[in-house]
Amino acid sequence: MITKNYPTRKGTNYEVFARDNPERPLQHIGTVQAENEQLAIAHARFVYSERPWAELIIAPSDGFLDCLRTGKRGVIGIA
Repeated sequence: MITKNYPTRKGTNYEVFARDNPERPLQHIGTVQAENEQLAIAHARFVYSERPWAELIIAPSDGFLDCLRTGKRGVIGIA
C-alpha cells in the first residue's frame, strides 16, 4: 500500500526497504517520518536494526506512482 506524502508535524513520510542477503530481493519493511533525509536515514537505521541488513534503503512516500489499485482503471497484461 502506498502512502501519500501529507505534511505532518514530524515531517515527510519515507518508505523503508531492506534485504538481508545481497542475492535476495528488496522487501518493504516499514515507514519512518522525519524532517529531512539525514534524520530519516538515522531513524530507519535505529528502528529497523533488529537484523544485520545487507542493504537498507529509504524513499519519500510521494516518490511512488500508483500502477494498480482498487478503483483505478487500466489494463493489465502485455501489449
